[in-house]
Amino acid sequence: MNAQAPGRELRDGRFRLPARVRSTIDRALDRGDLTLRGYDRCLRVAWTVADLQGHETPTADDLGVALSLRNHGGVRAA
Repeated sequence: MNAQAPGRELRDGRFRLPARVRSTIDRALDRGDLTLRGYDRCLRVAWTVADLQGHETPTADDLGVALSLRNHGGVRAA
């Protein structure tokens, strides 16, 4: 399950995404907009979004959705 994946495996292990895919959250981490814990959470959500979209691995758009959900506090029911 994505929620149980160790952050280190997502960041540096076999599930590490290419730099071009990670660029948005890498910049957010560098600016201090994300903590390392938040970075890991965004990666987990991006993997979930990718699963729901039928992608093999997260795309830059999947990561953008994850970051957007984090920045906007989640999705509220109508």
